[in-house]
Amino acid sequence: MTADRDTISQIFNKLKTSQRPYVITGSRASVQYHRWLSPVPKIIELRIYPEDYGYWVNLLQGEAIYVSETPPTTELMQGLEIGVLLSKKLHAQIYQNKWSIAGLHYESPEDLCINFLAGLATETPIMELLAILLIQRQAFKWEYFCNKAAASGLAREAGILLEVINEHTQQNLMPLRVIEQLFQSMAKNDGLMDGYFPHTWRVRQALRRGNERDLTITYPRTSRKWGAKVVLPRYIMDKLVLDLDYAWRNQFSNMNSAPEDQRVVENSLLLDS
Repeated sequence: MTADRDTISQIFNKLKTSQRPYVITGSRASVQYHRWLSPVPKIIELRIYPEDYGYWVNLLQGEAIYVSETPPTTELMQGLEIGVLLSKKLHAQIYQNKWSIAGLHYESPEDLCINFLAGLATETPIMELLAILLIQRQAFKWEYFCNKAAASGLAREAGILLEVINEHTQQNLMPLRVIEQLFQSMAKNDGLMDGYFPHTWRVRQALRRGNERDLTITYPRTSRKWGAKVVLPRYIMDKLVLDLDYAWRNQFSNMNSAPEDQRVVENSLLLDS
């Protein structure tokens, strides 16, 4: 583990001194915004400009470092310390909207959420996405997010997740105006595959086996409004709400001694009761 951390530090130092544009994406970016789930071990994901691919391979590769746009196999990673995945999908807008933290550039929470929305194959990106939406909701660029979701054909998916948060918590934690904007911009032909959301491997497997009866609608109000069968397991939101509420209370347990303005700023984790 120490060798892995040392190698990550070496890679991060190279990123800090490089003059070429990049953003860190994936779980190592999302952890900066929610401080909840740990990042995927031994993996660093970067968005780069296509013309810079050779530069980044030469800069980052090493004896125990895998650098490629192709994800490494599990067997290959057993003999390596770190895998760096390069995505040639950096655009000027994404780079301009980046967050810079401790000398490193990260994909913004809004762009990261769109990225997660486009690939909800498992429950992990859903958990990452929901955590970012909840914790960053006060600083979130909602207009940018709405416009990009609509342009990407993901307005329905985005609206469902925001609606799920409000339905589960029975609070309007996600702005109603944003949900309405997503609803209005939802294209008539952007229907979800098989009508189910999210279309994870679990849902696909059930449908492939003809076990549709195993797929229970968990958020009926959201399902009716958005014309989808929402089967997102409720334990995901249960765990998220419980963990974030506990983390906030544990970190700021002595509220009486905290300045009033600090309570407002740091209250981004706490769900109103």
